[in-house]
Amino acid sequence: MGSRGDGASRELFGRVDDLGAILDALPAMVGYWDANMRNRVANRAYVEFFGLTPGQIRGRHISELLGQDLYELNRPYIERALAGEPQLFDRTITDPAGQPRHTQASYIPDVQDGEVRGFTVLVTDITARRVAERAHEAAETRFRGLLESAPDAMVIVKADRDGEIVLVNAQAERLFGYTRDELLGQGMEVLLPEQFHDRHARHRSDYAADPHPRPMGVGLELFARRKDGSEFPVEISLAPLKSAGGALLLSAIRDMTERKMIEDELRQSRERLAEAERVARIGSVDWDLINDHVTWSDGLLSIYGLSPEQFDPTAAGGDQRVYPDDRQRVRQTLERAIAERSSFSLQYRAMRADGRVRTFHSHGEVVVNDAGEPIRAVAIVQDITETKLAQEALQSTSADLERRATELQKLALGTATEPPGTPHAPLTQRQLEILRLIAQGHTNAEIAERLFVTEGTVKWHVKQILAKTNSSNRAEAVARALDTHE
Repeated sequence: MGSRGDGASRELFGRVDDLGAILDALPAMVGYWDANMRNRVANRAYVEFFGLTPGQIRGRHISELLGQDLYELNRPYIERALAGEPQLFDRTITDPAGQPRHTQASYIPDVQDGEVRGFTVLVTDITARRVAERAHEAAETRFRGLLESAPDAMVIVKADRDGEIVLVNAQAERLFGYTRDELLGQGMEVLLPEQFHDRHARHRSDYAADPHPRPMGVGLELFARRKDGSEFPVEISLAPLKSAGGALLLSAIRDMTERKMIEDELRQSRERLAEAERVARIGSVDWDLINDHVTWSDGLLSIYGLSPEQFDPTAAGGDQRVYPDDRQRVRQTLERAIAERSSFSLQYRAMRADGRVRTFHSHGEVVVNDAGEPIRAVAIVQDITETKLAQEALQSTSADLERRATELQKLALGTATEPPGTPHAPLTQRQLEILRLIAQGHTNAEIAERLFVTEGTVKWHVKQILAKTNSSNRAEAVARALDTHE
């Protein structure tokens, strides 16, 4: 058997020295084992892997080379190869340095005249490829995990003319009402209305021509369509993906229904607030003390007659709007409130954009952080110009009336001819009304509230009643005047 095996080896490999050199140059392990599973040929990679010399490996039984455990694992493949069946399988083995090596083994039967004389072994080290494959698998697993955990619907399409959907996450199924099987192979038009088709196709074309990674595209706010036909607002961002199978395009789709509702409610609230501020002629101011940035509400801009473009959002800009004679007082009030972390209230004059001077009343407070440091000053500002003018006019009128009443009283006393104890002049209906309330025990303040006049007006009428009735006190006036008129 041995001589026949040697003859088979010589017949297979010949006597050409160059053939051995060629085999030794191969990175794969090449060997020949006869029908008795003894080695006849082994190239350099083969013997070096097992840490032997060609002389030490030649003639050995394959079990001696592999070890009993590995031999038992490979034995089924060996037996099938000796039965004339080619074998191809992967195997992880440990090299002499104790490192695991991933290999792919091929057993090729040597059949001559219908008889299997042995088999050629070709073992390729695929460790690097296996490591790369496992790294790729791990990366793909992580990618799919991230895709599934994403809060948005993620849809990946081929970056070609058809834009076929190749991958979706669970959120896309929930958002659109389709199963994965229903979406895979479809185009994006099943999810998006017509206005997005051209834009998405343009992105696919761009990425197909230049598939280098880029940042996520600017969000596009559009309407998407569910399986039941209902449409809803979404924001879509696009990004390219690298793939061995060709360029891909990732669409991140976020449901904007709730945000749109909140935005609409916020817009309506702002509109109502702006209308309320306009009617009440009030506004609000928020001063960021850390960054010296001032924010005025629309109502306050309206009071000042300013547009947002004309507004200087700094403390200095607001200070310039205060009437020059009032600036120092306003500054001191704000500085004291900031230093004391307290509220403040002040009245001052300010200049509108058209040059008119208005009177404002401001009430606010200083906001502090957890450390007690002032960080903001907020205030409500009201235009009280008309109210201020009305008060000044009323005060002026009241003072003028009191002055005239005093003069009339002096005139009446100087020309009096009635004997003491009788009225010098008749009481007016208002004075009689006040006198009756005095008789009922009401104070001046209570009488003023009942008659909707100021307390000063009541006092003036009481003085007139005392003078007209020549009385020294209220009780005496009641006795004299009411007895006369009732």
